[in-house]
Amino acid sequence: MIEAPNVRFVPHKGGRLAYREAGSGPALLFLHGMNGSSLSWSYAFHELAPSFRVVAWDAPSFGESDSFGDRPQDYVLAAKSLMAFLKLPNVVAVGHSMGGVVAAALAADAEAEVAGLVLSSAHLGFGRPRGEPLLPRYATRIDRMEIKGVNAEYGLERAKRSTPEGTPHEVVRFLADIAQGARVEGIRDGGRMSQEADNTHVGQLVSLPVLILSGGKDRIISPDMHDALVAAFPTAQQVVFPDAGHAAYAEFPRHFNAQIKEFALNATR
Repeated sequence: MIEAPNVRFVPHKGGRLAYREAGSGPALLFLHGMNGSSLSWSYAFHELAPSFRVVAWDAPSFGESDSFGDRPQDYVLAAKSLMAFLKLPNVVAVGHSMGGVVAAALAADAEAEVAGLVLSSAHLGFGRPRGEPLLPRYATRIDRMEIKGVNAEYGLERAKRSTPEGTPHEVVRFLADIAQGARVEGIRDGGRMSQEADNTHVGQLVSLPVLILSGGKDRIISPDMHDALVAAFPTAQQVVFPDAGHAAYAEFPRHFNAQIKEFALNATR
C-alpha cells in the first residue's frame, strides 16, 4: 500500500480524534466514506502535499478515533474541533460518500471557516426520523460483520462492491486493506448519522464554490441520490469520471487529485 503519514491525535470531548497530516500551504480537509479511514487518502497525501496542507481524519467511530455520538451534529462538532485545534482557516473540505454528508453540513455552519466544498460520490443524507431502525444498507452490513467477523474476506467484499468489473487488482487490494479495518460502531454510528441527516437545503445556505465529483459506474450512489445532490447545489461545477465506480480517489487518483488541486487553488485565492 502507498505510504501515508503517521496517525496523530487531538483531544475531543474527553476522548481522541485521529488524523494524518502532511504538507504546507492552503488547507485541505479530507473526510472519508463508510468503507474508509484517513488511509483512504494516501494518494492525495502523495500528490497534493507538495502544494497544500493536507489533513485527513478518522471519523468518529472509525479508524483510531473514539466514538462521540451518532447524530449529524456530533460529526460536524468533531470536525470543527479538529479544525480549531489544528488552526485550519479557510479550509477546502473534501467529503467522500458519508464524508460528503458531514462536509456539506460543515460548509453550512457559520462557525466553520470553509472556503470551498468538494463532494465525491456523495449524497445528501436520507432524512429519516430519529430512532427508526437502521436502513438495510447499514443493518445488513452490521449483521454480516457480527456473524462472520471483519477480516480480509470482508474487506474484499466491500472493495468489489465499490468498483466495476475489470478494476485493476492493486486498486481492489488497496480498498480491501482499508475496509478490513472497519469497526461495527463505525457502521452503526456513521449509518445512523447518514440516515438522519438531511442536507437538501444546505445549498441555499452556502455561497462558496462547490465541486461535485462522481463515477460513471458508481453502484453505491444511485442516479436518484446523485440527481438530488446536483439539484441541491445547482451552481456546482461537475466532473464525471466515466470509468470509475464509487472510489475514483483510488481508481483514478491522478485525475481525481488534479481536479481537487485546480479547484482548491481557485477557491483559496
